[in-house]
Parts: sequence; structure tokens; C-alpha cells
Amino acid sequence: MRVLRLRRFRRLTRSAPVFWVAVTALAGLTGLTAARLVGQAEASAARYGSLRPVVVATRPVAMGSVLRAADIAVRALPASFLPEGHVAGASGAVGRTAVVPLFPGVPVVRDHLAPDGLRGVAALLPPGTRAVAVPGGGASAPVRTGDVVDVLATFDPSASDGAEPTFAVATAALVVDAGEDSATVAVGPEEAKRVAFAVAHGVVTLAVVPAGALSGTSTPAGPTPTLPPPPGTPRRG
Repeated sequence: MRVLRLRRFRRLTRSAPVFWVAVTALAGLTGLTAARLVGQAEASAARYGSLRPVVVATRPVAMGSVLRAADIAVRALPASFLPEGHVAGASGAVGRTAVVPLFPGVPVVRDHLAPDGLRGVAALLPPGTRAVAVPGGGASAPVRTGDVVDVLATFDPSASDGAEPTFAVATAALVVDAGEDSATVAVGPEEAKRVAFAVAHGVVTLAVVPAGALSGTSTPAGPTPTLPPPPGTPRRG
């Protein structure tokens, strides 16, 4: 029975009219499928925008790291999904320093990277700030690069005329480098002077604060504190 059916099928396929009807039907089906796929692609493009290249991280990248080719990849994403200022090519990312942590699959934007040529602490400094090294102490909280801290200074109570001996000389300062014995913080120009005085004449403590406190440049909370005079300076009556 199966042999008989096979013979009938062969006779039909050898018939030119039947063959061309089959070919036409197959071509029509293929055309309809292609048209449907093109229509879906056009609808997606109209809704989300055409595909554009964007640099994404392929692995976690720590703040302060210099990007290598293995750290990134170029992907094609719909235009509506791309953040403003995204980096479109690998040449715009490789060799640049990450000023924030980068996460796998997340598009890289220009603000995530330091200006070309900057490395180390200089690459992490927010505009208008200065890097000041602060010695670590037993009272300071353990910090790492990227933390936000208040810099507290404690002076000899006998030299403070009854005022609070401990106060902030810098607030919401970004830690741009951290070692075992010291940390480097980014502070404003005036705060840099107060921190330097505190390091020279008092005891400095770092207090970690929520990262949301960082606003680009640290600013003192409330009125500028009056620093006590250096040891040996005569008091005015």
C-alpha cells in the first residue's frame, strides 16, 4: 500500500502543472512569512527606534579602574533604550578611567568615564575639588574608594574656650583613594585648608555617610567653624 502511494506521489510530482502549483504555493507562503517578519521589524523600529551601537560592560568594573578591551563589548540596542550621552564605540572607552562602578550589560555613558589622559586620583576628583590625604585612626570607620564621608576634627578642649571640641571640617567628601593607614578625600578649596589644619593640630576622624549625600562638591554644614589657634598662639583677652 505504501509503495502504491509513493508511486502516485512520484507521478504527481512529475506532472508540470502540479509541480508549478506547488512551487507557487511555497513561494507565496515564504513571501507572506517574510512580509510578516519585515512588518514586525518595522513596527518595532517605529516603536523603539532603530538599532544603534552602544558600549556595555562585560564584567564588574571598580571605580578608578582603567577600562581594557576585555571589560567592554559593543552591542546593538533600540535607540529609545539608550541613555543620553552613551558611548557608541570601543575607542571612546578603552584606556579611560571609570569614575563610578560599572555593571555587566549596562550601557556606558560619557559621565561614567574620566577625561581622556587622566589616571589615578586625578581622574576621580569631582570638578572644583582638591585631593587631601587624611591619616586613618582607631576611631575612623573603615573606608574604601567611592565612599562618602564627613571629616571630623577634635581639638584640645582647653583650647576651645568651652566650644564643642569636635566638629566637621568637611562634609560629604568623596573618598578617591583608600589605604591601610590613610585615605584621600575630595573636598572644596576652603575645606582643604581646614582639613590640613585639623590634620596638623588635632585628631581627624572619618565618618561614613549615605552615598546620596554626595552632590559633586562637598560643602560645610551650617556656618564655617572657627578653628582653635595652633598650640603656642597667645589668646586675645
